[in-house]
Amino acid sequence: MVTYKGWGERRVRSVACMVLGLTLVAHAAGIKDVSADAFGAEVVRLQGVVAGCAAATTGCNADAVGDDVRVGDVERGGFEEHWDWLRGALKDAKGAKDGERARLMRASGARLEEMARESGGVSEAGFTQARAVANAVLAQPQFQGAVGLTWWDRAKMKLVEWVQRLFDGAVYVGTAAPWLGTLLEWAFFVGAGVGLLFFLLRNVARQRLRVALGGERVQASAWESEADDWAKAAAEHAEAGAWREAVHCLYWAAIVLLESRRAWRHNPTRTPREYVRLLKPGSAQQQGLRKLTQIFERVWYGLRDVDEREYAEALALYERLAAGAESERGAGETVAAGGLA
Repeated sequence: MVTYKGWGERRVRSVACMVLGLTLVAHAAGIKDVSADAFGAEVVRLQGVVAGCAAATTGCNADAVGDDVRVGDVERGGFEEHWDWLRGALKDAKGAKDGERARLMRASGARLEEMARESGGVSEAGFTQARAVANAVLAQPQFQGAVGLTWWDRAKMKLVEWVQRLFDGAVYVGTAAPWLGTLLEWAFFVGAGVGLLFFLLRNVARQRLRVALGGERVQASAWESEADDWAKAAAEHAEAGAWREAVHCLYWAAIVLLESRRAWRHNPTRTPREYVRLLKPGSAQQQGLRKLTQIFERVWYGLRDVDEREYAEALALYERLAAGAESERGAGETVAAGGLA
């Protein structure tokens, strides 16, 4: 009695044998029986295909390899040669860069050269035939425009090799001296900090130079008019008894007045104490503005009560600043006039 289990096993074995047989038939169909001389000629032809691929990517055609070959009877000392490795190399070379393509083709050519030596040479007739086939391949249009390495290609190769040696040396140095990376990082940050500090000091020095040369001749401008407006507003607040607002207006009148005399560049983001530091150290302008700034900070930011006495002190400081700026302006005009005379 035939069971379902036994019938299933025989069915599986039959299918496996059928697949194996079809595989062997397909494999045998792709192998061509050739003589030893014909195999040597085939190797020479394939060397021509490899040379064409090395010359240009258009020559990297895996279909040009042809069928696998069998030389003699395998059981009696013959052999089979499957060209899958060469087809794969040609496919890889077709999409590779020039340097990688040349490397792949050099390796393939070396293997074919070894096959040619192991085959014991090729008869003169076979070699002539193989050479004719190789010449026919190289005579195709896609190989006619191929040229060798130009001087520009050699220069690029040397540059790439130099950069590669440079990076290799950097890797070696980093491995031999791991502290070098940290040193370079600190050197970079310190250099950036020193450069920023130099830039700031130079900017402050330029603005102080403008204060020292504040007597240069300048025309009345909107800045002076604005300073007068602040001073008038301070007087109006003082008449109304609003001493805190009056001190606030006097301070900004002094700031705008000094700015009109080119004491610094206009920058509304500065703090009151930054304005003081921009003036020449120890000068009458800096001392006067410092005292006025202290009164302003106590009254405006400290929210302290202010009376007529503190307003009078702030007004005296402002008037001295205004008189000093005017005298420096007059001295500058006199010097300029003397220079012109």
